[in-house]
Amino acid sequence: MFSIKLFCLYLCVTAVAAWIAPAETTTDAVRFEKTATEPTRINGGHLVNETVPFQISLQVQRRGRWSHFCGGSIVSAQHVLTAAHCVEKMKVENISVVVGTLNWKSGGLRHRVVAKHVHPQYTMSPRIINDIALIKVTPPFRLNRADVGTIHLGGADRVGEKVSVRLTGWGSTTPATASASLPDHLQALHYSTISNEECNQKGFRVTRNEICALATQGQGACVGDSGGPLIMAGSRPQLVGIVSYGSATCAQGRPDVYTRVSSFLPYISKVINQDLA
Repeated sequence: MFSIKLFCLYLCVTAVAAWIAPAETTTDAVRFEKTATEPTRINGGHLVNETVPFQISLQVQRRGRWSHFCGGSIVSAQHVLTAAHCVEKMKVENISVVVGTLNWKSGGLRHRVVAKHVHPQYTMSPRIINDIALIKVTPPFRLNRADVGTIHLGGADRVGEKVSVRLTGWGSTTPATASASLPDHLQALHYSTISNEECNQKGFRVTRNEICALATQGQGACVGDSGGPLIMAGSRPQLVGIVSYGSATCAQGRPDVYTRVSSFLPYISKVINQDLA
């Protein structure tokens, strides 16, 4: 079996990137277009040129500066969906959520984290399972803005193989996780899901509560992408996966493993309803 790596910058890398305090920004509605002239990136094929309303940056403050360490998705007026391994060992007072920006270092709106809910059955041994968590923020997200919004979670139908999906994130653009280099600007990668059987054949012990996607060598999720959204496009884009883990060296022609959102809809609803009651 190939060695695996959680795609979480804070847990996997000691280097801390610089941060510039965000100010409010205004951008147009979301549109995803690939720019052919952009260089290939590890976590995506191109830069995202217009806002992704549901995309958030999880940031930690160290030495007086904020640094991106994981991604996530807005799923309610006060909740972000992310990976459990991103926040399991974090104190809520040390992290914040930045929304409404393509550049994690500048722009956007910062929200304080007031609670975290790590799935009670999350574990990393003997395999990574139930890698999902919800974060509650204050003040509530300003969902009336064009650059801030929730993502549709869809129903319980399982996404199969050969489905076109899109990953967005600020993950490292270098394959070696020990020398992670975060892009300032949000990246995107269009690729396809593979079956869980094929994912297992390629070296991972995935469960039915996970979903895998695979691109060509040189493209894939990496450190800093953890917790971020895997989206199935359509008239109403749908969140189908949460970045969980992959091979120890990024984008080497092996699958990226995601938490399968459709398997956890009752859990997500329960947490949100309890928090907002």
